[in-house]
Amino acid sequence: MAHSRFAARRGLGVLLACALPAFGLVACGQDLTSTSSTSARDALYFNERASGLPPVYLQEPYSTTIEVAGGAGPYTVRRIEGTFPPGLNLTGTTLSGTPTKAGTYTFTLEVTDSTLSSKQKSYTVTVQDLPPLSLALTLPAGQIRGETRVPVTINAPRSVRAARFSWTLPANVTVTRVQPEGGALLFWRQDGTRLTLDLGFKAVPRSGARVALISVKPGAPITLGSPDLGYEARGGDGKLIVQKLSAEDQKKLDAQRAAEQKKADEQKAAEQKAAEQKPAESKPADAPKTGTDTTPPTEAPKTDPPKTDPAPTPPAGGGAGGGK
Repeated sequence: MAHSRFAARRGLGVLLACALPAFGLVACGQDLTSTSSTSARDALYFNERASGLPPVYLQEPYSTTIEVAGGAGPYTVRRIEGTFPPGLNLTGTTLSGTPTKAGTYTFTLEVTDSTLSSKQKSYTVTVQDLPPLSLALTLPAGQIRGETRVPVTINAPRSVRAARFSWTLPANVTVTRVQPEGGALLFWRQDGTRLTLDLGFKAVPRSGARVALISVKPGAPITLGSPDLGYEARGGDGKLIVQKLSAEDQKKLDAQRAAEQKKADEQKAAEQKAAEQKPAESKPADAPKTGTDTTPPTEAPKTDPPKTDPAPTPPAGGGAGGGK
Protein backbone atom coordinates (compact mmCIF):
# COMPACT_ATOMS: atom_id res chain seq x y z
CA MET A 1 0.00 0.00 0.00
CA ALA A 2 2.77 2.38 0.92
CA HIS A 3 4.63 1.41 -2.22
CA SER A 4 1.64 2.27 -4.40
CA ARG A 5 1.27 5.69 -2.77
CA PHE A 6 4.97 6.41 -3.36
CA ALA A 7 4.63 5.36 -6.98
CA ALA A 8 1.60 7.62 -7.40
CA ARG A 9 3.41 10.58 -5.94
CA ARG A 10 6.36 9.89 -8.22
CA GLY A 11 4.11 9.69 -11.28
CA LEU A 12 2.43 12.99 -10.32
CA GLY A 13 5.82 14.64 -10.02
CA VAL A 14 6.79 13.49 -13.48
CA LEU A 15 3.53 14.82 -14.96
CA LEU A 16 3.95 18.14 -13.19
CA ALA A 17 7.49 18.44 -14.48
CA CYS A 18 6.36 17.78 -18.02
CA ALA A 19 3.62 20.42 -17.71
CA LEU A 20 6.00 23.16 -16.44
CA PRO A 21 8.82 23.56 -18.97
CA ALA A 22 9.36 27.11 -17.76
CA PHE A 23 11.15 25.77 -14.73
CA GLY A 24 14.07 24.72 -16.93
CA LEU A 25 13.18 21.09 -17.76
CA VAL A 26 13.62 20.56 -21.45
CA ALA A 27 11.35 17.56 -22.02
CA CYS A 28 10.15 14.46 -20.24
CA GLY A 29 12.46 11.49 -20.45
CA GLN A 30 15.42 13.61 -21.80
CA ASP A 31 18.81 14.15 -20.24
CA LEU A 32 19.06 17.58 -18.49
CA THR A 33 22.56 18.22 -19.84
CA SER A 34 21.21 19.93 -22.99
CA THR A 35 23.54 22.04 -25.15
CA SER A 36 20.86 24.48 -26.45
CA SER A 37 21.82 28.24 -26.71
CA THR A 38 20.56 30.64 -24.05
CA SER A 39 20.18 33.80 -26.22
CA ALA A 40 21.20 35.21 -29.57
CA ARG A 41 23.61 38.17 -29.62
CA ASP A 42 22.93 41.13 -31.98
CA ALA A 43 25.40 41.60 -34.79
CA LEU A 44 27.91 44.41 -34.41
CA TYR A 45 26.91 47.59 -36.27
CA PHE A 46 27.36 51.41 -36.41
CA ASN A 47 24.39 53.06 -34.76
CA GLU A 48 24.29 56.05 -37.10
CA ARG A 49 21.65 58.71 -36.50
CA ALA A 50 19.31 59.49 -39.39
CA SER A 51 20.87 62.90 -40.01
CA GLY A 52 24.43 61.50 -40.05
CA LEU A 53 27.29 63.23 -38.27
CA PRO A 54 26.61 66.74 -36.94
CA PRO A 55 27.64 69.59 -39.28
CA VAL A 56 31.27 70.71 -39.15
CA TYR A 57 32.16 74.42 -39.27
CA LEU A 58 35.50 76.06 -39.99
CA GLN A 59 37.40 77.22 -36.86
CA GLU A 60 34.52 76.07 -34.62
CA PRO A 61 35.23 73.49 -31.84
CA TYR A 62 33.67 70.14 -32.79
CA SER A 63 32.97 66.92 -30.91
CA THR A 64 30.79 63.92 -31.70
CA THR A 65 30.62 60.28 -30.60
CA ILE A 66 30.81 57.49 -33.15
CA GLU A 67 28.00 55.30 -31.84
CA VAL A 68 28.20 51.52 -32.22
CA ALA A 69 25.93 48.76 -30.94
CA GLY A 70 25.55 44.99 -30.93
CA GLY A 71 28.43 42.59 -30.51
CA ALA A 72 30.15 42.52 -27.13
CA GLY A 73 31.87 45.54 -25.65
CA PRO A 74 34.25 47.11 -25.15
CA TYR A 75 34.62 48.50 -28.66
CA THR A 76 37.65 49.77 -30.55
CA VAL A 77 37.18 52.24 -33.39
CA ARG A 78 39.94 53.18 -35.83
CA ARG A 79 40.32 54.84 -39.22
CA ILE A 80 41.42 52.48 -41.96
CA GLU A 81 41.02 54.67 -45.07
CA GLY A 82 40.59 58.28 -46.10
CA THR A 83 41.39 61.54 -44.33
CA PHE A 84 39.88 63.38 -41.41
CA PRO A 85 39.35 67.14 -41.83
CA PRO A 86 42.57 68.90 -40.72
CA GLY A 87 42.28 69.67 -37.01
CA LEU A 88 40.03 66.68 -36.14
CA ASN A 89 41.26 63.49 -34.46
CA LEU A 90 39.66 60.25 -33.29
CA THR A 91 40.16 59.33 -29.63
CA GLY A 92 38.37 56.17 -28.55
CA THR A 93 34.94 56.61 -30.09
CA THR A 94 35.04 60.44 -30.09
CA LEU A 95 35.85 62.52 -33.15
CA SER A 96 36.81 66.00 -31.98
CA GLY A 97 38.98 69.08 -32.56
CA THR A 98 38.79 72.40 -34.40
CA PRO A 99 38.75 72.12 -38.22
CA THR A 100 41.22 74.45 -39.90
CA LYS A 101 40.47 73.96 -43.61
CA ALA A 102 37.21 74.00 -45.52
CA GLY A 103 36.34 71.18 -47.92
CA THR A 104 34.74 67.74 -48.24
CA TYR A 105 36.46 64.75 -46.61
CA THR A 106 35.70 61.02 -46.82
CA PHE A 107 37.05 58.39 -44.42
CA THR A 108 36.29 54.78 -43.42
CA LEU A 109 36.08 53.62 -39.81
CA GLU A 110 36.30 50.09 -38.46
CA VAL A 111 34.87 48.97 -35.13
CA THR A 112 36.03 45.79 -33.38
CA ASP A 113 34.41 44.26 -30.29
CA SER A 114 35.79 42.00 -27.56
CA THR A 115 35.11 38.87 -29.64
CA LEU A 116 37.16 40.35 -32.51
CA SER A 117 34.06 40.78 -34.65
CA SER A 118 34.44 43.87 -36.87
CA LYS A 119 32.35 46.18 -38.99
CA GLN A 120 33.32 48.99 -41.37
CA LYS A 121 31.53 52.16 -42.47
CA SER A 122 32.42 55.16 -44.66
CA TYR A 123 31.59 58.76 -43.72
CA THR A 124 31.63 61.99 -45.70
CA VAL A 125 31.71 65.37 -43.94
CA THR A 126 31.91 68.87 -45.34
CA VAL A 127 33.71 71.62 -43.44
CA GLN A 128 31.95 74.88 -44.25
CA ASP A 129 31.99 78.47 -43.08
CA LEU A 130 30.02 79.08 -39.93
CA PRO A 131 26.71 80.86 -40.64
CA PRO A 132 26.28 84.33 -39.17
CA LEU A 133 25.49 84.59 -35.47
CA SER A 134 21.82 85.37 -34.94
CA LEU A 135 19.20 85.75 -32.22
CA ALA A 136 15.64 84.78 -33.04
CA LEU A 137 12.16 84.38 -31.57
CA THR A 138 10.10 81.19 -31.68
CA LEU A 139 6.64 82.67 -32.17
CA PRO A 140 3.40 80.82 -31.46
CA ALA A 141 1.25 79.82 -34.42
CA GLY A 142 -2.02 81.67 -34.75
CA GLN A 143 -3.53 84.24 -32.41
CA ILE A 144 -2.72 84.64 -28.76
CA ARG A 145 -5.43 85.75 -26.32
CA GLY A 146 -3.75 85.55 -22.92
CA GLU A 147 -0.28 85.60 -21.40
CA THR A 148 2.10 83.70 -23.67
CA ARG A 149 5.77 82.77 -23.36
CA VAL A 150 8.04 83.39 -26.35
CA PRO A 151 11.54 81.78 -26.38
CA VAL A 152 14.67 83.60 -27.62
CA THR A 153 17.29 81.33 -29.20
CA ILE A 154 20.88 81.92 -30.32
CA ASN A 155 22.46 80.33 -33.38
CA ALA A 156 26.14 79.97 -34.34
CA PRO A 157 27.28 81.74 -31.13
CA ARG A 158 31.05 81.53 -31.82
CA SER A 159 32.83 83.23 -28.89
CA VAL A 160 29.91 85.42 -27.78
CA ARG A 161 29.90 86.57 -24.17
CA ALA A 162 27.46 89.50 -24.32
CA ALA A 163 24.50 90.42 -26.51
CA ARG A 164 21.78 93.05 -26.80
CA PHE A 165 18.43 92.06 -28.28
CA SER A 166 15.53 94.37 -29.20
CA TRP A 167 11.97 93.63 -30.27
CA THR A 168 9.51 96.27 -31.46
CA LEU A 169 6.24 94.87 -30.14
CA PRO A 170 2.81 95.33 -31.68
CA ALA A 171 0.61 97.95 -30.03
CA ASN A 172 -1.24 96.92 -26.86
CA VAL A 173 1.18 94.08 -26.10
CA THR A 174 2.83 94.21 -22.68
CA VAL A 175 5.83 92.27 -21.42
CA THR A 176 5.02 90.85 -18.01
CA ARG A 177 8.21 88.90 -17.34
CA VAL A 178 11.53 87.85 -18.89
CA GLN A 179 13.39 84.79 -17.57
CA PRO A 180 17.03 83.97 -18.42
CA GLU A 181 17.67 80.45 -19.69
CA GLY A 182 20.75 78.22 -19.81
CA GLY A 183 22.74 80.18 -17.23
CA ALA A 184 22.50 83.53 -19.03
CA LEU A 185 22.52 86.78 -17.06
CA LEU A 186 19.81 89.19 -18.07
CA PHE A 187 18.53 92.77 -17.70
CA TRP A 188 15.44 93.93 -19.54
CA ARG A 189 13.27 96.99 -20.03
CA GLN A 190 10.26 98.04 -22.10
CA ASP A 191 10.00 101.58 -23.46
CA GLY A 192 6.65 102.00 -25.18
CA THR A 193 6.49 99.24 -27.76
CA ARG A 194 10.23 98.53 -27.66
CA LEU A 195 11.65 95.71 -25.55
CA THR A 196 15.42 95.55 -24.94
CA LEU A 197 17.29 92.60 -23.41
CA ASP A 198 20.92 92.77 -22.28
CA LEU A 199 22.40 89.26 -22.03
CA GLY A 200 25.64 88.01 -20.52
CA PHE A 201 27.06 84.48 -20.82
CA LYS A 202 29.43 82.82 -18.35
CA ALA A 203 30.22 80.26 -21.04
CA VAL A 204 29.57 80.26 -24.78
CA PRO A 205 26.10 78.74 -25.33
CA ARG A 206 25.59 75.93 -27.81
CA SER A 207 24.03 76.69 -31.17
CA GLY A 208 20.24 76.61 -31.02
CA ALA A 209 20.19 77.09 -27.24
CA ARG A 210 17.34 78.99 -25.61
CA VAL A 211 18.75 82.02 -23.77
CA ALA A 212 15.60 83.81 -22.58
CA LEU A 213 11.86 83.33 -22.20
CA ILE A 214 9.66 86.42 -22.76
CA SER A 215 6.14 86.46 -21.30
CA VAL A 216 3.80 88.78 -23.23
CA LYS A 217 0.17 89.69 -22.64
CA PRO A 218 -1.97 91.20 -25.45
CA GLY A 219 -4.74 93.72 -24.85
CA ALA A 220 -6.77 91.93 -27.53
CA PRO A 221 -6.34 88.76 -29.61
CA ILE A 222 -3.35 89.22 -31.91
CA THR A 223 -0.97 87.29 -34.16
CA LEU A 224 2.74 87.86 -33.45
CA GLY A 225 3.94 87.72 -37.04
CA SER A 226 6.92 89.30 -38.84
CA PRO A 227 8.67 90.65 -35.73
CA ASP A 228 10.90 93.71 -36.03
CA LEU A 229 14.11 92.52 -34.35
CA GLY A 230 17.57 93.94 -33.82
CA TYR A 231 20.63 92.57 -32.06
CA GLU A 232 24.38 92.83 -31.59
CA ALA A 233 26.85 90.40 -30.02
CA ARG A 234 30.36 90.84 -28.65
CA GLY A 235 33.16 88.45 -27.67
CA GLY A 236 35.03 88.29 -24.39
CA ASP A 237 37.45 90.94 -25.69
CA GLY A 238 34.59 93.37 -26.30
CA LYS A 239 34.93 93.25 -30.10
CA LEU A 240 31.75 93.32 -32.15
CA ILE A 241 30.95 89.94 -33.70
CA VAL A 242 27.69 90.77 -35.45
CA GLN A 243 25.17 93.59 -35.63
CA LYS A 244 21.69 93.67 -37.13
CA LEU A 245 19.62 96.84 -36.89
CA SER A 246 15.88 96.74 -36.47
CA ALA A 247 13.80 98.41 -39.17
CA GLU A 248 13.18 101.35 -36.83
CA ASP A 249 16.89 101.79 -36.05
CA GLN A 250 17.85 101.41 -39.71
CA LYS A 251 15.37 104.15 -40.65
CA LYS A 252 16.88 106.48 -38.03
CA LEU A 253 20.41 105.72 -39.23
CA ASP A 254 19.49 106.37 -42.87
CA ALA A 255 17.92 109.69 -41.92
CA GLN A 256 21.02 110.69 -39.93
CA ARG A 257 23.35 109.80 -42.81
CA ALA A 258 21.15 111.72 -45.27
CA ALA A 259 21.22 114.82 -43.02
CA GLU A 260 25.01 114.62 -42.70
CA GLN A 261 25.43 114.27 -46.47
CA LYS A 262 23.09 117.23 -47.11
CA LYS A 263 25.06 119.40 -44.69
CA ALA A 264 28.35 118.44 -46.38
CA ASP A 265 26.93 119.24 -49.84
CA GLU A 266 25.61 122.63 -48.68
CA GLN A 267 28.98 123.56 -47.17
CA LYS A 268 30.80 122.59 -50.36
CA ALA A 269 28.39 124.66 -52.49
CA ALA A 270 28.83 127.69 -50.22
CA GLU A 271 32.62 127.48 -50.45
CA GLN A 272 32.46 127.24 -54.24
CA LYS A 273 30.11 130.24 -54.49
CA ALA A 274 32.35 132.34 -52.23
CA ALA A 275 35.34 131.56 -54.44
CA GLU A 276 33.46 132.68 -57.57
CA GLN A 277 32.37 136.00 -55.99
CA LYS A 278 35.85 137.11 -54.97
CA PRO A 279 36.48 140.84 -55.97
CA ALA A 280 38.26 141.28 -59.30
CA GLU A 281 40.65 143.97 -57.93
CA SER A 282 42.12 141.47 -55.61
CA LYS A 283 43.60 139.84 -58.69
CA PRO A 284 46.79 141.46 -60.24
CA ALA A 285 46.21 143.13 -63.65
CA ASP A 286 49.38 141.83 -65.22
CA ALA A 287 50.88 138.73 -63.99
CA PRO A 288 54.55 139.25 -63.13
CA LYS A 289 56.97 137.85 -65.61
CA THR A 290 59.01 134.99 -64.50
CA GLY A 291 62.57 134.38 -65.54
CA THR A 292 65.13 136.83 -67.04
CA ASP A 293 64.44 138.75 -70.25
CA THR A 294 67.59 138.48 -72.42
CA THR A 295 66.40 140.82 -75.20
CA PRO A 296 68.64 144.02 -75.22
CA PRO A 297 66.77 147.32 -74.82
CA THR A 298 66.21 149.36 -77.97
CA GLU A 299 68.68 152.39 -78.18
CA ALA A 300 67.45 155.82 -79.27
CA PRO A 301 69.02 157.04 -82.63
CA LYS A 302 72.00 159.39 -82.27
CA THR A 303 71.63 162.96 -83.82
CA ASP A 304 74.40 165.59 -84.37
CA PRO A 305 73.84 168.98 -82.72
CA PRO A 306 73.09 171.89 -85.19
CA LYS A 307 76.18 173.76 -86.63
CA THR A 308 76.54 177.52 -85.83
CA ASP A 309 78.89 180.15 -87.56
CA PRO A 310 81.65 181.62 -85.35
CA ALA A 311 81.30 185.26 -84.31
CA PRO A 312 83.39 187.89 -86.46
CA THR A 313 86.73 189.01 -85.02
CA PRO A 314 87.00 192.85 -84.66
CA PRO A 315 90.02 194.72 -86.38
CA ALA A 316 93.12 195.51 -84.44
CA GLY A 317 93.70 199.09 -83.08
CA GLY A 318 90.34 199.68 -82.18
CA GLY A 319 88.69 203.17 -82.34
CA ALA A 320 85.98 204.37 -84.54
CA GLY A 321 86.66 205.98 -88.03
CA GLY A 322 90.02 207.65 -89.13
CA GLY A 323 91.88 208.83 -92.20
CA LYS A 324 95.19 209.82 -93.35
